[in-house]
Formats: sequence, C-alpha cells, structure tokens
Amino acid sequence: MPRPKRQDRRSEIRTLGDQDEMNLSKYVTTKQAAVMLGVGQEHIRKLLSASKVKGIKLGHDWLVFAPSMEKYVETKSNRGRPRSRLPQMQVKSNGQS
Repeated sequence: MPRPKRQDRRSEIRTLGDQDEMNLSKYVTTKQAAVMLGVGQEHIRKLLSASKVKGIKLGHDWLVFAPSMEKYVETKSNRGRPRSRLPQMQVKSNGQS
C-alpha cells in the first residue's frame, strides 16, 4: 500500500473534534505536563506520539490536553519501578490555583 503524502499524514495526526478540545486554556506545555506527572519531557513526547495522551503540535512544540493526562493517570498501570518524583496533578489557569 503506498504511503500517504506528507500533507495527508499531518491531517490524520491531529483533528480537533470536541468543542472542549478547542479551548486552548485546557492545554499545557510538555514541561508543565512533565512536572504534573512527575516524569521527564521526553516521556511526555513519547506518550503523545503513542496517542496515550491528546495534544497538538504547534511548530516544534507540543501542547498537551490536560484532561487527557488526568485520564491517563487514572487508567495507567502501576507496574515497574517506583517513581522518584510524585505527580502534582493541579492544572492552573490564568495564574489561579
């Protein structure tokens, strides 16, 4: 099967469907997401590329949909090595706690 053109692949990577997903105040940077989950930024990028959390790519940077991270934490397995950092799942919007 022939590989789709580059432009076609971009459109299949990210489509904004839900009205809630179009609200940019619910998105955080990969750095903020890493702090919230207690992991590194590279791990957040791997979760995005594996579609385990939702996000959009703007240029070279990713924005992570915060509610999808909360869902990921609830459903993820506790297998493996214990964390060295605890997650801080508090989404701040407009400087408010």
